[in-house]
Amino acid sequence: MIDRVLFDWAPVTVAVVGIAVALDFWLTHAGARASQLVRHVWEGEGSYEMNPTWESDVDAGRRFSWRLFGATAALIVALLAVRYVPFLTELGPAYFAFAAGAIMLVQAPVFIAHVSNLQTFRALADPAAETGRILMHRPFLYGQSGWHFARFAVLWLLLWVPSQQAFFLGGALGCFAFARYMLRLAEEAEASRPAPAAPAAPAAPTAEVASGASPPS
Repeated sequence: MIDRVLFDWAPVTVAVVGIAVALDFWLTHAGARASQLVRHVWEGEGSYEMNPTWESDVDAGRRFSWRLFGATAALIVALLAVRYVPFLTELGPAYFAFAAGAIMLVQAPVFIAHVSNLQTFRALADPAAETGRILMHRPFLYGQSGWHFARFAVLWLLLWVPSQQAFFLGGALGCFAFARYMLRLAEEAEASRPAPAAPAAPAAPTAEVASGASPPS
């Protein structure tokens, strides 16, 4: 049912994909600005943006990115091709729904993370909300993001089993791929971290103390 609706309403589906990507970029900038206001109590190491592809755009505060525009256009063209290119259309609605799910259902955990972050930053802006300060290192942030996507991959897979809708299967595989990407970044970030400095050795006792003699007066 879902697969067929997405196939029949392909122009609407494609428009939603374009709007979702643009909204994701806008919310990322909103979250980056909000995080700066609470750096005295909460800070994530490195860029606020977790995907290295877009870090430079977010860090520079660019509201428009030609790279993002090109990537979004490529997604839209690919979806339209799956829907309207004759030999691909003959494959059936499930193929278009699978592709749509691999894009749209990956955005679901992204939007949830955006809303959660914005709510957290708003709460932390209250001076009475927190005592002390926390700095989260990059490997931890990547790992948390990876497991966030992994949980959604399981959710979409559980929905696919009874429904047999390719839309959910596409979402499961898309979230799983992104989870693996984030966890690989966590491993690389951890491996590149400098080894902690060894604690300084205690100073050797003086000869007088070591021998039990009293120090000279």
